[in-house]
Amino acid sequence: MIDMIPFRHMERFETLWLMLTPRYERLTTQQIKIQQELENEREMFWSALEDITCSVLGIPSQQLYTPTRRRDIVTARQVIFFLIRPCYLQSYESIGKHYGKDHATVMHGVKQVSWQIECDKNYAANVERICYILNDMGYAKPMKFYTKFVEHLEHQKEIKLKKQLKK
Repeated sequence: MIDMIPFRHMERFETLWLMLTPRYERLTTQQIKIQQELENEREMFWSALEDITCSVLGIPSQQLYTPTRRRDIVTARQVIFFLIRPCYLQSYESIGKHYGKDHATVMHGVKQVSWQIECDKNYAANVERICYILNDMGYAKPMKFYTKFVEHLEHQKEIKLKKQLKK
């Protein structure tokens, strides 16, 4: 088919071909392979995160996908939202679709976990335990994120104390 196109129109044809060809078809085979490996790794991490979170919090993992508002199940979902977002740069919308929720629910869940970690030591210990177990399984991203998050909280407390002392 390319042989039938006059040479002077070849550049336009290539531009048109790029516009009509989906992005995944334009990638090299190596790029596609890397992309598939990352996607598989993310899915494996997500599955491990769900299993570990549910076992630490003591709920069956099938309950995560039900539309219930039970506190323990909502808490487990929110912890997963909190850890999956920074570790694999998932959008709020894609996380929400996975559980049949909207992006606002995911945003609220992340804020709730942040607040609970700051206020409740038992809650923080559970999240830290989840991160440690994931770290032992070979997923280091949650532990790195959690330690940076806790350091940030401590830094914010120091800033507040300094402001209060100046007054």
